[in-house]
Amino acid sequence: MLSIRFKRIGRKKMPIYRIVVMEKHKDPWADYKEKLGFYNPRTKETELNTERIKYWLSVGAQPSETVHNLLVRNEIIEGDKKKAVKISKKRALKIDKKKAAAEEKAKEVKEVKEEAPKEKVKVEEKKKEKKEETPVVEVKVEKAKEAKTKTEEAPKEEPTPSVTLPTGRQETPEVKKVEEKAATEEVKKESSSTKVPDDKEAPKEEIKEKKAPIKEKKEEVKEETSKEEPKIEEK
Repeated sequence: MLSIRFKRIGRKKMPIYRIVVMEKHKDPWADYKEKLGFYNPRTKETELNTERIKYWLSVGAQPSETVHNLLVRNEIIEGDKKKAVKISKKRALKIDKKKAAAEEKAKEVKEVKEEAPKEKVKVEEKKKEKKEETPVVEVKVEKAKEAKTKTEEAPKEEPTPSVTLPTGRQETPEVKKVEEKAATEEVKKESSSTKVPDDKEAPKEEIKEKKAPIKEKKEEVKEETSKEEPKIEEK
């Protein structure tokens, strides 16, 4: 059975594919019957011999899936493209996991976008509350400023004029204070001199008065004994 397929040529990491006719059971690097063109995947450059391709197709040669898609793209064959790549089960599972993760991220982004306006509304409400509270503070500050300005604008007390006394010295507030202090000190001295003795001191004076007559009595007894003693006559 004949097949039309790619045969790889070119250097390492720089592939170029020949389109050849060969038996299907043979190795791709084996001998081929005829070259029908080439395809460069890096530059997308293609060269096809349409007459010979149609001939081999009429004989019964079957193109591979990649070659079939290439011929459909170049309008040599009419029909739908085929799946040229086969995905293994492991690869399919990985792809499904990636799709599920992408869907979850998309859902999270949507939720965040929906919550964002709600948060903005909350922030605006808080700002409004703060603005409502700030006027009270501003009023207090204004009142304090007004009080300061009033105290600054209040007229300073003018110094009291000094009065000249007949003695020749000037009567000033300082002199008045000194005189008042002197008068209060004199009053305190007089009150201290006219103080009545406390109750605690009175009993002591009474005890002293009681002790005094006892001493006098003793002296009298001594005098009497001295008088009664007989005098011894001297021889």
